[in-house]
Amino acid sequence: MSKPASSGLTPGIHTITTSTTQLTTITSGMVHLHASCILYDGTLATFLPPLNYDTLYEWWEEQVKEIELGRRHIIVSVSEVSERTGHLQAPWHGESIDWPILERGLEVSGVVMLATPFSQTGPFRATVEKLLVSPLHRRRGVARALMTKLEDVALQNGRWNLMLDTIVGTEAEGVYPKLGYTRFGVVEEYGYSPRDGSLVDEVWFWKDLRKTRLAGKRE
Repeated sequence: MSKPASSGLTPGIHTITTSTTQLTTITSGMVHLHASCILYDGTLATFLPPLNYDTLYEWWEEQVKEIELGRRHIIVSVSEVSERTGHLQAPWHGESIDWPILERGLEVSGVVMLATPFSQTGPFRATVEKLLVSPLHRRRGVARALMTKLEDVALQNGRWNLMLDTIVGTEAEGVYPKLGYTRFGVVEEYGYSPRDGSLVDEVWFWKDLRKTRLAGKRE
């Protein structure tokens, strides 16, 4: 197991910035989350096996760079290693790259991104991307906590029209309606499945935070 790094983080939900302490270790944690969801769940998430650690790390570095440009917000969940619900080898265990561990026995247990690209015609729109929860920390409310924080961040930045997508037939397809997202359409043969290379369909959802989060606050 890798040597713990000094992160300064505590268990809970955190918004990452380019000045976050031990960002390198946190980024490595996001890389491992990304890879594990692709390999163990067949998640449609940009890359196909075989996965290369350096390639995914560089991709996440680019996402982090967009934070300063105002194009993206990255939110992570940090949990105690002792709270793992099972044992699972790290995606690159064979290459002696183990799960990244933060100080005090902590690790990144989930991540989600809010993409906020520049648009004068739709400055209120944003896209939810890469909601990923570690296979070692599921059934603990991590996804809901991440999405709650993401919506807070969206409203703070004037983004109330959110869109997201997931593979048809997955567990996530049933989760998003419970979080208040409305299904509005399916794109057939949207991408290649990491499981077998077959074409899979993608379902899209949206949510108007003015009618949910803001309306609730006014009541």
